[in-house]
Amino acid sequence: MALGPAVADRKRCPWSCVAASRPGTADLSPSRVIVCNTTSSRAYPPNRVRVCIRLAPIQTFEDLETVSPFTFVAHTYNLLGTSRWTERRPSLERFFQLHRPDVLCTQELTPDACELISRILPAMNRVDDPYDGWTNEGNIFWDADLFDALGYGTADINILEGDRRLAWVRLRIKDTGSTIVVATAHFDWFGTSREVADRINVRVEQAERTVEALDALVGDDEPVLFMGDLNDDSHPLRVLRDAGFADSFTALGRYPVPTHPARPMKGDYPPRTHDWMLHRGPIRPLLTTVIDAYVDDLPGSDHKPVATTYRIEAPA
Repeated sequence: MALGPAVADRKRCPWSCVAASRPGTADLSPSRVIVCNTTSSRAYPPNRVRVCIRLAPIQTFEDLETVSPFTFVAHTYNLLGTSRWTERRPSLERFFQLHRPDVLCTQELTPDACELISRILPAMNRVDDPYDGWTNEGNIFWDADLFDALGYGTADINILEGDRRLAWVRLRIKDTGSTIVVATAHFDWFGTSREVADRINVRVEQAERTVEALDALVGDDEPVLFMGDLNDDSHPLRVLRDAGFADSFTALGRYPVPTHPARPMKGDYPPRTHDWMLHRGPIRPLLTTVIDAYVDDLPGSDHKPVATTYRIEAPA
């Protein structure tokens, strides 16, 4: 999938980036932002937010006289990397044969899992980019019959483990012409060396940086979904809610359902809700559920997938 060259004009970009607030008027302050190719190895200071962007011309709600309601199904699923892949593969195959999302956010992705999803769901596109994290950490899939991809990128939110970043894609809905930003991340678990040594919940900062990146990226009255494995059910959720995000459980008056561990996979602590789907803007959930997906007695992952049906409506 070719979405055009990376942003070359560092002072004004055609859509937005971490320093932008409105389309076409981004003033990229060098004290806060570095914009570069996704394959760049350029070092950057830890107090800056690095965002890698590739963009194409888009439409926003401001360009449209009317926006018809649009309903779609989104999933988030931590796929457990390579662990016990041969044993788990039949469960994942059956899951995607039975549950066919329109938008899918993945964590702990692998090339084998990419191949499985693309084979079973051939209408799904994904970000295809040289940056290794898109194949070996997380990616976003979408139904090409429903959406066009207009831009994508990553933001460094100070995740300590692996090659993880906040990943996002801007999709245009073919039926309406309006856009939505879909983002995913895999926050650190509570056993990182920094958290053990310093007794600091590193996911709070990761949530704060997620809010900062999405605030700058998302246009006025543009719906946004943020979902993934947040490895927490407390303080990081408070940060996101304070920024105007609502999770799919609370928005529908439901108690959050535990998503990890998916028994009989081994877990070192009692079941908790680690996987979340959050939204902001002119979008609302109609139904949300945590799915038990098994073949025989083995699930597809140690996490359970979360599925939500959303409706996008015209902004008030």
